[in-house]
Amino acid sequence: MITLKDIAKAADLSVTQVSRALNGHEDVSEETKKRVQSLADSMGYVKNFAAHRLVTGTSNQIAFVVQGFKNKNNESEYNEFYDILNGIHQFSSTKQYETVLYIIQSIQNSYVHFFREKGIQNAILYGFDYDDPKLIELLKTNYNIVCIDIPAEGINKGCVVINNTYYSTLAVEALLNAGKKNIAIISGSHHASISLEREAGYRIALQKKKLPIIEEYIIDADFNQQLAYQKTLNLLEQYPQIDGFFCISDYMALGCMEAIQKLGKSIPKDIAIIGFDDIPITRYVTPKLSTINQNSYSKGFEAAKLIDAIKQSLDIDTTIILNCELKIRDSI
Repeated sequence: MITLKDIAKAADLSVTQVSRALNGHEDVSEETKKRVQSLADSMGYVKNFAAHRLVTGTSNQIAFVVQGFKNKNNESEYNEFYDILNGIHQFSSTKQYETVLYIIQSIQNSYVHFFREKGIQNAILYGFDYDDPKLIELLKTNYNIVCIDIPAEGINKGCVVINNTYYSTLAVEALLNAGKKNIAIISGSHHASISLEREAGYRIALQKKKLPIIEEYIIDADFNQQLAYQKTLNLLEQYPQIDGFFCISDYMALGCMEAIQKLGKSIPKDIAIIGFDDIPITRYVTPKLSTINQNSYSKGFEAAKLIDAIKQSLDIDTTIILNCELKIRDSI
């Protein structure tokens, strides 16, 4: 394997000079950088990132740490995880960061210990429960961390979020503007901050119209399509007057739609429905699902950009709020 020492000998330079040339330091002339890079390429040199971290005590990695996968049924479904990862990678590649994916399970005894074992210094977190004590412990450390969809602040910390409450209010108002008055909500899990924020938007929309909030119309389906299907059937059997559903994820909306059609009711004539996320299938089901579009690619790109800024100790706003878009289709 070709090492920096081999290139230094061929270039008649010190190992330190070669290292600084390959890493683009400003105190190295452009001519030397080009000559060293040309030699490195011709000799087949490949940078050893692990050795670089060991020598410098710094990391050029951005770790994308995902807390498990929520799909317990092993179904091949779209997940915004892939778009987020793509966004992270696109930014990282422009800055010569190495993107590394880690899957961590909630049964892990300590997320802090996991970070230590893996040598993680810069991390983007996705899929965590906001009230997980192990997450709270991790956010108190000095690691550079950006959370996606969970508000986080503090030294070396940041987050990329959307205004879930505002856009959920818009979603429910779309149902109200269509003449629906008995609107139910299928929420996710009260361990997920987005569930609480989107449910708050539902309540605000009804309050603005001075409509009663019926607690029995508020159900959780754990972001599960089949559970949403079953709970919709149960809810409509108990409360046949329901004429609208706000589902805080599109997958739950698909289960809800299936249940409504199972009961022989028409969408949107009898019951209107709107989801959240704008996953690809929503544009192809019948009727096409109204929803809130959020740019998952931008979540990843902005999270990586924020980690880079935190790593450099730049004076910036460490809370990034992304815009969404209301998509009215055939289900309203």
